[in-house]
Amino acid sequence: MEIRSIRHKGLRSFVQNNNRKGLPQNYVAKIADIMTFLIVMENIEEIFDLKKYKPHRLSGRRDNTYSLHVTANWRITFKHDVDENELYDIDYEDYH
Repeated sequence: MEIRSIRHKGLRSFVQNNNRKGLPQNYVAKIADIMTFLIVMENIEEIFDLKKYKPHRLSGRRDNTYSLHVTANWRITFKHDVDENELYDIDYEDYH
């Protein structure tokens, strides 16, 4: 799927330049697995096939934001533009 924007500087550098700086080294493989899946998926519903990353859609003020588990508190979150079928505002964040 096309990625419009990545908010987290370290994650953006990793995706664009394969530069791991700015990401926790012990979780780079997991982050790479998630990002690879996001890039190759064709339909947003495929996100729910990633059971091991506990995919879910947030609610309330963060409605339309999807979340994938990386560590106890850290998640990769993103939004989906239905009209353009693009992911945007991809972030690596501690949102708890």
